[in-house]
Amino acid sequence: MIDPESAVPVYKQVARALRERIDDGRLQPGRPLPSELHLQQEFGVARDTVRRAIGHLAELGLVHTVPGRGTFVRAGHHVIDARPGMRVFARKASEAERARFDLSEGAFMLVAEAAGGEVEAWPAESAEVRIPE
Repeated sequence: MIDPESAVPVYKQVARALRERIDDGRLQPGRPLPSELHLQQEFGVARDTVRRAIGHLAELGLVHTVPGRGTFVRAGHHVIDARPGMRVFARKASEAERARFDLSEGAFMLVAEAAGGEVEAWPAESAEVRIPE
């Protein structure tokens, strides 16, 4: 996975691997990244390399660090595909949602409730509803 002989710096290879996990949903918005120690062991790299990789992801706006708590995946842009019978509305984020998505007090959630009862909610600032033509 990590190729120390590559022209791509090792920290960018680690960052790319973590970004792939964010993009494909293995690392969920609002959830913490694995610990630095875990990432060191998984990728076989030094602590400074892991920190540079995390710093690179932070520069890209993909993660943020909360001192004393860890590094968390930022909520990305989410598209909700509207379907017949779906109810879509905005409401204030709950305390748990504010913590999960790192939202300020007073933030709103965009909620989609399907006819079958399935509910999904995303920060309104980073979500949109797509209505089929």
